[in-house]
Amino acid sequence: MLKELFINMAILISFISLGSHLAKKINFDKKSFKIKILLGLTTGTLGCILTFFGVKVDSNTIIDFRNIAIIISAVFGGPIPVIISSSFIAFFRITYFGVNSASLYALSVAIVNAVGLSFIIRLEIERWKKWGYSLLLTLLSSSIALSLLLKTNDDFISILLIYWISHISVSAIVYFYVDYSLSLNKLFQRLKKESTKDYLTDLYNVRQFDRVFGNTIVNAKAKEENLSLLMIDIDFFKKVNDIYGHHEGDVVLKQLANILVENCRSFDTVSRNGGEEFSAILLDCPNSQALRIAERIRLNVNSAPFILSSGIKIPITVSIGVASYPETTNDLEKLMESADIALYAAKRTGRNKVCT
Repeated sequence: MLKELFINMAILISFISLGSHLAKKINFDKKSFKIKILLGLTTGTLGCILTFFGVKVDSNTIIDFRNIAIIISAVFGGPIPVIISSSFIAFFRITYFGVNSASLYALSVAIVNAVGLSFIIRLEIERWKKWGYSLLLTLLSSSIALSLLLKTNDDFISILLIYWISHISVSAIVYFYVDYSLSLNKLFQRLKKESTKDYLTDLYNVRQFDRVFGNTIVNAKAKEENLSLLMIDIDFFKKVNDIYGHHEGDVVLKQLANILVENCRSFDTVSRNGGEEFSAILLDCPNSQALRIAERIRLNVNSAPFILSSGIKIPITVSIGVASYPETTNDLEKLMESADIALYAAKRTGRNKVCT
């Protein structure tokens, strides 16, 4: 019996580990309909395997851990996965073992569990409590079915005790392992995002800018397309930090990031290169169009009410340097250098202006 119990634990842990690895890119806090269906089918398959590898208690009694697979689908997926998972397991149970009293009881338990779990997971309670209530429901429904099947068995109480103890033990281990795996996935997603995105503005960071800019140069050369680059700097930003504090400076940076995204094209790449310095890679964009985009950004920043968290409105202006290939430089490798030179010219000649 211990050997079979270990096999079931190994199956559960293996499925969770494999599923966690394959789902690294999935945000389970925002589950799509396709993901819910996939989760239901996956946990349903797990439940079928657990049914096949049941634990033999005596010569006439076999218990399995299919309900744990259903609980996983409910607590971490919702009503749709739990209905799919329960239906899948019930269908397999009848198909594989045939239509008999045990199969009919199993079907009844599956229906009760699907309905009950769908209700439990809608409760506004902590996840571990949902798991506990779900486990209690499945144990009670299965115990009723077992009592009807084994009412003539002298060892019924012992079997029921083994069933409860084994399920509670395995369930506790599985819950903590699933929760741990999801925590690792969330950490992976956060670190992956932070490797490319600026933590404050959610724009690309300087590392991703360098990567995208390098690829864009290669593509522009290969396709002989125009390419423009805007280098953007907030005028006198140090005064904002000195007068209002760095927290309010962050508020300004976030608002500016929104203005930049709104005034660039959807396929352009806007980045925060550090501090108050931003950039925009304008794909297949001649100098005349790049100047129009830059001037639109300058005007919108100049007229925007930058509202601090204290409610104070402050004026903000930006200086923008524009460089374009092949109009202002015929060397793509010097496009950034040209944009920087134009930016410094804008700042030297009065700020709040666009230079190219």
